[in-house]
Formats: sequence, structure tokens, C-alpha cells
Amino acid sequence: MSHAVSQTENETANSPADEQIRKIYAKDLKNGEAVHTVFKATRKEKAASRAGKPYLSLTLTDRTGEVDGRVFENVEAADTAFAQGDYLLLKGRVGQFHGKLQLVVDRLERLDPEPIDPKEFEFTAPPAPAHEPKDEKKAHRDEPVVADAHSHKGARQRLLKLLDNPTIAQGLDALLTQLEKQIEDRVVARLSGQPVPNTPGPRVEKKPRPPRAERHESHKAEPKPEPKRDGTLPEGLAFKPFKALVGEGENSPSGS
Repeated sequence: MSHAVSQTENETANSPADEQIRKIYAKDLKNGEAVHTVFKATRKEKAASRAGKPYLSLTLTDRTGEVDGRVFENVEAADTAFAQGDYLLLKGRVGQFHGKLQLVVDRLERLDPEPIDPKEFEFTAPPAPAHEPKDEKKAHRDEPVVADAHSHKGARQRLLKLLDNPTIAQGLDALLTQLEKQIEDRVVARLSGQPVPNTPGPRVEKKPRPPRAERHESHKAEPKPEPKRDGTLPEGLAFKPFKALVGEGENSPSGS
């Protein structure tokens, strides 16, 4: 036995005979459309608005999908008029709330399930699309080229190990302090319009110059080796006089 409930004061409980009933599927509902059709109530729940006013929240289903339903008037009577899983003849208007369609029900009537084909109101949500297996070669081609983190891991550990040495850490701290001072001096010079100081290059330790006397001695020419002494000369002479050599030439057998 059907039970009709009107949600508006200007409508009677029984539907007029000349009122047209037309099945509109859930997937075909449009915002602002007036409907008079049949759905299965797969869920119903009493709730309250922010102002504390009660309403009835429904999930209405057919084979094409689901749509939310709302009953704002005569909530208690509507709640007792049907049970979850019943087929309902609904009259109302399609609205939109938070970007989602919902049917605001003005009048509902519980229908006898005997002449209704249950398959027309059984909705099965489609399975979620399965993730296609990735082509490993293609995936590697599509992935951005990044530096190998392992290649830098060893260098990082070595640097951290060096910083554990107090002497090296102190030297690096002094170097950073000097660099910061040079940068600050350059910034101040640019802002004040002064010439930018030249950055001193790396210091090269000069070897101490030897004393002047040693430098003078090092430039002296090495002494030439003395010629061998002629054994035929007297003890007091080291070499034959030029005249003696000439005389020997004149008295020689080749000159006679």
C-alpha cells in the first residue's frame, strides 16, 4: 500500500490524475529541472542545519547512478512514510549545492515493489581505473637526469671528517672571516662611490736573499787552470821568454 506525503502546504497528499510521471535517470538530471519520477532510497538520515532546523538527507539511486535528496518540510512525516530500500515516487526540483546536484523533494510516495524491475534501480559503481604498468625503459627516459647522490656522499663525509680537525676548522673559519670582510669592504666602497679595493692575491713567500758579499762572490768567474810549467826552464822562470822562443826558431835546423 502506498503512502503519499506532501512537503508543501499548497499541495494535497494525493497526486492529481492528470499529473504526468516520467522516469528521469540520475545521469540525465539537470540543475533547475522540475521532476516527477521514481528512485530507490538506498539511504536516509535525519540531520540538522546550522540554524538547528531538521531535514531528511537521502541517497536516491537507479541503474545509471546516484543523486542526493533533501526533504526540508514535514520531516517527521516523511521519515515515517518509508524505509531505507523502498521505491519512492518523488516530485521536486533539481538544485546544486557545493557544485553537486541534489533533488529537493516537495512530495514523496512509497510505491509497491511488486511491479518494479529491481535491475532498473541497482547501481554498481564502476571500478577505479587500474594503473597501467610503466614501461621501465620509457620511465627511465622520462625521468629527469639528476646527479647521483652516492657520488657526492663520499666527498661530503670526507669534508665533515676534515672539519673534525680543530686546526683545519680554525683555518677555514679564518678564511671565511677574511672573505666576508673583503666582500663587506667592496660593498661599502661601491655604496660610498670610493674605488673598489683590489683583492690581494695569494701570498708567495720569498726566499731570503744572501748577503751582498756572498752575491758578489757568486758572480765571480771561476779561475782558469794554470798551464803546465816547462821543465827546461830555470827555477825562477815559469815560461820561456818570447825572445828565447824566437831565437830557438832561428837556430833550428828547419830555419838554416
